[in-house]
Amino acid sequence: MTQAAAAIERGLPVRFSHLRAYGRSAMHGYHARTSEWKPTAPMLLGTAVHKLAFNTGKVIAYPGKTRRGAEWEAFKADNDDHQILTAAEYVKAQAMAKSLHASTVARPIMEGVSETTILFDWYGRKCRATPDVRGANFVTDLKTCQTSDPDKFVWSSLRFAYHAQMEMQRIAAAVPDAYIVAIESTEPYPVTVFKVTDEALADGEKRLSLWMERLITCEA
Repeated sequence: MTQAAAAIERGLPVRFSHLRAYGRSAMHGYHARTSEWKPTAPMLLGTAVHKLAFNTGKVIAYPGKTRRGAEWEAFKADNDDHQILTAAEYVKAQAMAKSLHASTVARPIMEGVSETTILFDWYGRKCRATPDVRGANFVTDLKTCQTSDPDKFVWSSLRFAYHAQMEMQRIAAAVPDAYIVAIESTEPYPVTVFKVTDEALADGEKRLSLWMERLITCEA
């Protein structure tokens, strides 16, 4: 790594996605910190649900059948401040957001400051985290998924290290509790609430520490 590259890295706030990538390898971590993030189709649907649920962005459906050609280009130009979905995607995103709003279990932990980035220092590095919701004593993350069945979702959470992500958000917000609200992307769009246990958060902190130590070693 050149001195210039190291200087660029040190100037960028560290995100959870960067640390998780360092968990795979130094090359994956460096790539994550220096490359533009490209969301997948499920991620884009999740982004639309977030915007509709928290009213933090504009979402619109494209009425045409094919997203190419002059008609599509004109529609994009007229709606460049919107996230554009297909008609089917838009119906699904609206239904998921409606199901979330109807959940009396999720409602108390969906109230607070929404999608606001927190800058903080950790291990001597500038870091950032953006909880979906930050309450007085908790953070909440909204996940869209294929299944929110507790047994299956827990395994998925471990695979993607959601508990480490929630620990990073908890550290950033300086609150004691962390929750995940999972909403399925197929009918009837069930919503399931998970409280991240103290044991899971402690394991998440261990992972974050190991990944951060690898990042610091790589910088050196």
